[in-house]
Amino acid sequence: MWNITITEKKITFPVNTTSLIRQVKEQRGILLFNNHLGGTHIAGFNPVIVIKEDELRYGRKRTKIDDPLRFIDSFMAVGRERSSGSPLMGYIAYDYKDRLEESGLYKGIRQHIFPRLYFAFFEYYFIFTPACRDVRIRRSNFSFAYDPVDIDEVVRKASLVPASDGKERRSFYAGTSLPKESFEDAVLKTIGYIRSGDIYQANITRSIYGETEMDEIEVGSRLYRSNIIDFGVFACIEGNVAISTSPERFFRVENGLIRTSPVKGTIEKKGDPFGDRLRKKALVTSGKNRAELAMIVDLLRNDMSRFCKKNTVRVKGFPVLKELDNVYHLVSDIEGNLEPGVCFATIIKAMFPGGSISGCPKIRACQLIEEIENGGRGVYTGCFGYLDIDGRMDFNIMIRSLFLAGNSFIFNTGGGITLLSDPEKEYEETIYKIKNIYDAINLEEVWKERYCLTEK
Repeated sequence: MWNITITEKKITFPVNTTSLIRQVKEQRGILLFNNHLGGTHIAGFNPVIVIKEDELRYGRKRTKIDDPLRFIDSFMAVGRERSSGSPLMGYIAYDYKDRLEESGLYKGIRQHIFPRLYFAFFEYYFIFTPACRDVRIRRSNFSFAYDPVDIDEVVRKASLVPASDGKERRSFYAGTSLPKESFEDAVLKTIGYIRSGDIYQANITRSIYGETEMDEIEVGSRLYRSNIIDFGVFACIEGNVAISTSPERFFRVENGLIRTSPVKGTIEKKGDPFGDRLRKKALVTSGKNRAELAMIVDLLRNDMSRFCKKNTVRVKGFPVLKELDNVYHLVSDIEGNLEPGVCFATIIKAMFPGGSISGCPKIRACQLIEEIENGGRGVYTGCFGYLDIDGRMDFNIMIRSLFLAGNSFIFNTGGGITLLSDPEKEYEETIYKIKNIYDAINLEEVWKERYCLTEK
């Protein structure tokens, strides 16, 4: 393994979010953000080491690898031995599930916008809280040849206040993988599988796609401000851009403790105090939504028991109400104490894909998702986050996310289907869940996509 030394300094300068996003794009970087007051942002610039599903790139060299998860664990272990390192940032796409189970269980359907697995170790990192002007700048020095960046220029450009040209740019709808009638038929088909005993629940989604007049920087900046975002992402991956406004944590590991926080159960937030109080009460007392959450909590408890100490997996709060700008969710936290030696690969092989966006039982639900959705999901409903040398890991579920290839965009939306699901209400839920994306990209008015958000 290579020799990597880490240095760090703290400087004070005003980070402009839009300019920072532009620098992340220009330096092929990743920004992980939490825009709550006091939330931490981590930005990586210039990916010198890149791990993909079948390839390793370091500096100007490339080589093949057979098991990227094992390589990631080895890479982080070397950093811990030297007591020096920085976060390894990246994602595992939903479609990577095929490589985690025995051959033949899945059809191998995939989306090809992004690699199925991608992790990067950067030359420079910014670690900061937007409310504070202090930025920790961490630099990695490598023992092999690579192309460095001018960090002083990155700092200068990230502090600029961009000028606005005052133009209103729009986005144009090109279609959806499952129109209203087809999505409702998909819900009925899923209910049929539940009645026949194949599954208890499955998460059914649809994609929406089109073209936009906005560039990636404007889309990223507007989505950054579009909601209360716990696990946000802006990432430039091989020329294309992934942006997430996810409110859901897949798992966090810290000090030998793992926590997962599934989101299940949704109701629209309309902004009228009296009506929203009634809607919150209806959500918390809803038998359908509580049952939906309970099934996934039980599935995740089972997943975690495969690598946690005996009798340590416990539920912390059931249910907890989570408030966003456009919806309310039910959430539950599940914690467990890790067995000694548990690593990233062990956790992923036991838990991926997340139960809240697949179903129960998981493998059969994923098989039916392939049949019903009839297409790959790509990075959507995968997980994006980081691993640090002190053993910390933190990954989201990639929901409420938009993907850009040039001026073309695609985003997905869906929900958990149970025996009590109403097809029309499930379709409406797919709309108001992603109201922040519709509004942020100024998507043209398409009645069948937005009818439950506007006057009927």
